[in-house]
Amino acid sequence: MRSIKYLVVALLSVVAFASCNKDESASLALSRTALYFSSWEDTTQSISYVATNAVSVAVGSCSQGWEADVNPVTQTIDVTPVGAKEEGMTNDDLSKEGSVVVNALNKEGQATSYHINVYIAETKAIDTEGLANCYIVTEPSTSYTFDAMHLPNGEALATKSVKLLWQSNFDVIKNVNLSGDRAQFYVLPWEGDNSKVLDTNAVIAAYNSNGDIIWSWHIWIVDENPLLATDTYSNGKTFMRKNLGAFTNANGEQDEQKILDSYGMYYQWGRKDPFPRPLYFDAAGAYDEDRYNESSTYIKEVFAECSAKNGTLEYITKHPMHFITNAACIEENGDGIGDWLWKGNGDDNLWGDNAKSIYDPCPYGWKVPSADDMSVLKLADIEDNTPLETARKQYGWHLSDGNNKFFYPACGRRRYNDGLVENMNSKEGVYPSQPQPWEGYYWTSSTSADGKAVALYFDLTTTRTINKFFPSHSARRANGFQIRCVKE
Repeated sequence: MRSIKYLVVALLSVVAFASCNKDESASLALSRTALYFSSWEDTTQSISYVATNAVSVAVGSCSQGWEADVNPVTQTIDVTPVGAKEEGMTNDDLSKEGSVVVNALNKEGQATSYHINVYIAETKAIDTEGLANCYIVTEPSTSYTFDAMHLPNGEALATKSVKLLWQSNFDVIKNVNLSGDRAQFYVLPWEGDNSKVLDTNAVIAAYNSNGDIIWSWHIWIVDENPLLATDTYSNGKTFMRKNLGAFTNANGEQDEQKILDSYGMYYQWGRKDPFPRPLYFDAAGAYDEDRYNESSTYIKEVFAECSAKNGTLEYITKHPMHFITNAACIEENGDGIGDWLWKGNGDDNLWGDNAKSIYDPCPYGWKVPSADDMSVLKLADIEDNTPLETARKQYGWHLSDGNNKFFYPACGRRRYNDGLVENMNSKEGVYPSQPQPWEGYYWTSSTSADGKAVALYFDLTTTRTINKFFPSHSARRANGFQIRCVKE
């Protein structure tokens, strides 16, 4: 036994010796990965770093128009925009987007490279004086910043970093960083027209020192600013003409792309975070649109049945991409309410029926409408005179306030029981044997006497005799519906 013991000790010593002598790569922890300058005449900016296993840190290369130096004493990388230096060139000949490559060398001379993106770009601060979890972005080739250290109500957040959680188009938002107490990101122009943005929805999340998400914000990148196209109803309420997260309003046009772009994001009642639209205009196959994380990797939504663990505000704050289903609500021992919150935890004030709440998903100055706000709407007379086949291809209804008509796209819903997008009528014995388009669901901030929440609901079937329109429809809160924001 004693000889075996010594043999084991000897072997462990060999392993330890080998581990200590194994080549270890040099690495850098950069305080930021992007710098923004107002012009080619701007002053030097610095990024601090912490080196591990590095015997030296040096600049490898710089894009034309930029210079960089490493200061090992202060452990900073200093970057300066110097503009055109070659004879015959001007600053107009230079790209306003560049990079600085920094190499960290280990004792074996092996280099690990890091890229710092540099821009000549206007920086716009998204400042609000009130509640907002959604920020509208309309300018390309622009750096945007917003307060990442506070909740919408001003309560402090222990933010240590920010990260792009997802975006619905590849490589539109770049270089999400924490700059002081503000989240900063860059919006690339649309390749088809450099003066425009590529319509995109995105979510940026704040993380604490443990790597947990502590809050998240919806970034609504849209070329047609929704604040410039609004309607005031006969009850004096001003509504956006677009759904929250939509890029246009097809207004009855039978264009498949415009119909799809009229889809906004889906929201579970009382939650601030958006869920994606379908991949196809008719929601075929219940496929979701593509989305990408900060590494440009395709990612999917997470669907999970409600439980004591995940049916809480704390959980959904940490997991904004988790759609909490409640299929058990209709089982024998289910409560029928179908909330994403666990039993007994329901909160009727999550969206604030009379005043905007901290969980409201609408932009600053706007909120989820109450049932009373939407009660003025009814089916517009124009629909009675529209041929059935034409009406079905509109994927939406014109609703009226008694004076004017407004088009509401029929975007269906994300089902409370499985989270999938559904936009077809297929109730056996009530609707035709073949599912027919389409259904529209719009949340209000109001709740119903049966413990559910109130939504505006309509559908269209083969015969008009069983069409339905309810401005105050009782619906299970775990459903994902559209939102048409109203001005506060």
